[in-house]
Amino acid sequence: MKIFAAAFCALNIAMLSPSALHPQRATERPAFRVEIHPAGDKRPTCTVTNLSSKPVWAVVLEISSSSQPARKAKKVWDTLLDSQHPIEPGASISRPLWEFAFSPQPDQIKVVAAVWTDGETWGAPASVNLVLNNRVRLAAEYEDAAGILQQGLSQNWTRGQYQQAFRDKPDTGAVYTVRTALSATLQTAQTPEAFTHTMQFLLTNFQKLSKELRKVKPI
Repeated sequence: MKIFAAAFCALNIAMLSPSALHPQRATERPAFRVEIHPAGDKRPTCTVTNLSSKPVWAVVLEISSSSQPARKAKKVWDTLLDSQHPIEPGASISRPLWEFAFSPQPDQIKVVAAVWTDGETWGAPASVNLVLNNRVRLAAEYEDAAGILQQGLSQNWTRGQYQQAFRDKPDTGAVYTVRTALSATLQTAQTPEAFTHTMQFLLTNFQKLSKELRKVKPI
């Protein structure tokens, strides 16, 4: 469901210009502070504070428990996919520990990789790729949907033709967004001009989102 939410929120996000797919490694080791907050009156949470000098889109966390130190897991927090603002210098992001789905409850969490908004990355390639591979997959999904929308706009499709084109597509965030928009336009876009405007709006924002998802500096 996060992908679906991201698809909707992406329609209102101002995106930056893209670069290439391969990561540019950061020249300095970044600094993060990770804190685990006990339950108290609320559920236990983990907070990551960005102590670096520039904003961060995503971090990869390594999770473990002192009772089973050999057992480790990784968790990606990618604010772009959650339709949130990047983590600015000095700012923090918090999530409940239950999101990690790790038992016993983790008491050792550290940042092992990061992706900045300027496209630089830090961390072992396997950890960085947990972020980048997912972004590439999602970018391809938005680009596929954008290609269909572009064809529809070029050929002045009707609503029924758009519905037919997307009918057998996998239910990705992009496809879900188009299908929902097509249903909504029955009430919100009752003229051909209004309907075309909605399809163009989807196309423009899918293109912007796919470019942002692929924005990583070349080596």
